[in-house]
Amino acid sequence: MKHFFVITNGSKDKNFESAKKIKTYIEQKGCFCSIATDYGQDDTKEYSTDIKEIPENTQCAIILGGDGTMLQAANDLATTRLPILGVNLGNLGFLADIEENHLLSAIDKLIANQFVLEERMLLEGSYLDENGKEKKQLALNDIVINKGHYYHLVCVKVYINGKLLDFYIADGVVISSPTGSTGYNLSAGGPVMLPTMEGIIITPICPHSLNNRSLVVSAKDEIILEIGSVKDEKKDEGILIIDGMVQRTMYTGESICIQKAKENTRFIKVNGANFLEIFRNKLGMGKDMKL
Repeated sequence: MKHFFVITNGSKDKNFESAKKIKTYIEQKGCFCSIATDYGQDDTKEYSTDIKEIPENTQCAIILGGDGTMLQAANDLATTRLPILGVNLGNLGFLADIEENHLLSAIDKLIANQFVLEERMLLEGSYLDENGKEKKQLALNDIVINKGHYYHLVCVKVYINGKLLDFYIADGVVISSPTGSTGYNLSAGGPVMLPTMEGIIITPICPHSLNNRSLVVSAKDEIILEIGSVKDEKKDEGILIIDGMVQRTMYTGESICIQKAKENTRFIKVNGANFLEIFRNKLGMGKDMKL
């Protein structure tokens, strides 16, 4: 690789210092690098990247920040098929492949073509906005319906391929991709999937019934979440959140259709660590045990 594009989280990378360091290092190696400067593509998103800024010959996007920055970049770049390398400037950083102190050695590997590509499936959510127009939104991690502004339990009806699976009276429901299985899904008690697998996880959040458990379905399945009503005489409301970004408030009778997206995200892996090793280290599992 010789042509790079850097997207950075300005709140974590003050004055773009890390981004400029990368650019200088890459150019010293006789390669080419641009830094994203226009983050105004979408006023509702703090770090939305304008893909028109990306030079045509770019071979790799380097993302500096935490998981939130990675999620937004994956969404923005989905149609470009551009491989992305995550550099963790945040805290836990499940999505980033490397930490900042290993950044320059990782760039050396990119230039020498010493890396592997991982294909990660995306979810696509289709719903009507406040004006009744259809909107489609991609998600690398998850699509969530949380309880509304009044913090009452919400009733969510779950349909798979047009057939009613169940209805959950809960704090909400998480629909997760394998990549997102280590996020909100895991916190809600859902299972972890290897990120290169294909499948969709349905996990209720603090369900009112102890019998409700997570369910893993095929990536070929279509899932519909519909807001029901806990009490027949009242309307429920839920907050639709896609990859951590609030989309809109939904009310009884409104729904979102979720399925595997046509696009995939391509992650660059240079550190050689497998997912299970990263998972164990990030969660501090087995630290007090002698293996």
